[in-house]
Amino acid sequence: MLPHGNKTGAIAFALAFLGYQFLIHKVTLSGQITPITATLVFIPFVVAAGWAIALELGLRLALLITTTMTILGLAWVNMFGLPPAIIFGLPHLVTNLFLMWFFARTLKDGREPLITSIARRVHGSLKPDIEIYTRRVTYAWSLFFLLQVVVSVGLYIFASLQAWSMFINILNVPLIILMFVCEYSYRILRYRDHQSSILSGLQFFSRDKSASKSTKAR
Repeated sequence: MLPHGNKTGAIAFALAFLGYQFLIHKVTLSGQITPITATLVFIPFVVAAGWAIALELGLRLALLITTTMTILGLAWVNMFGLPPAIIFGLPHLVTNLFLMWFFARTLKDGREPLITSIARRVHGSLKPDIEIYTRRVTYAWSLFFLLQVVVSVGLYIFASLQAWSMFINILNVPLIILMFVCEYSYRILRYRDHQSSILSGLQFFSRDKSASKSTKAR
């Protein structure tokens, strides 16, 4: 169980994130593009990009790159403008396409599927049936992120702006959580001895990164 302080912080973060999602939904429905609204929309995108760059290149370089990208992007919007659909839909589109590629690239011949690799980091050796299952889960996540993009484009073309915004802003994270819950629920029923998750694998990944950086520093 989490300590009381961590629980409070987690709840506060969840409430802030929920409020942010509804704020972006409201901004999207307004259709008004300003440097301020563009900044609000791209904050999570910039933070995620900065985190990914920091893991590979270090915090200082990540701050430099993301700050430069943000300034150039805002200058472009201010000078030339962009269609609202690009401003409001690009973070969702790029994020899901990137995640689809991130999972699907490991399904190529000669590579170990991402979920298989995560499970191996947690459990060590894997049974053949678990290797098959984790490969299928990797495929399922790839398909999930692809469907996010397909549904988003379909709603933008054929549905109302409110329905499209609701999907990309409000339902995006709950759908990911639902995917986690469904996969985990099936796994604990089908494979009771295999209780690893993507989150536990990411913890191992982060530790490996920290260890490699410490080794390089020496």
